[in-house]
Amino acid sequence: MTIANRNALLKLCERRYIDLELADAGITVRIQSLSEKEKSTYETRLIAKSGRGILRERLQDATRRLIALCLVDENNDRIFLDSDVDKIGELDSFVSSKIYDACQEHCGFNKGDIQDAVKNSPEITDDDLPSD
Repeated sequence: MTIANRNALLKLCERRYIDLELADAGITVRIQSLSEKEKSTYETRLIAKSGRGILRERLQDATRRLIALCLVDENNDRIFLDSDVDKIGELDSFVSSKIYDACQEHCGFNKGDIQDAVKNSPEITDDDLPSD
């Protein structure tokens, strides 16, 4: 067994991709992995700036935001902008659920991570107070 060094670990910075066939829709979508920084940013975006709970609006669009971050075209370029999150909300919920589940698994989220965050949050708030 060889212990990894810096160079071996930095080679793991390359993205991974999977293709998900949506047979009912007759299309295949490509899902990219997230960097640790992207994953952490996605997770912490749920939390209100005040640190007091989870922001309701961000919880409601968590599925759509992950889909926007992960779906790429044949050139591995993102197909959705952050500003497309509302438009993604118009997708058929069966299709979006399949894509979201595959994104979660491919990016290393445990099933129920968001639900656990909600359960463990002291409150769900509508206010995002400005930080000092």
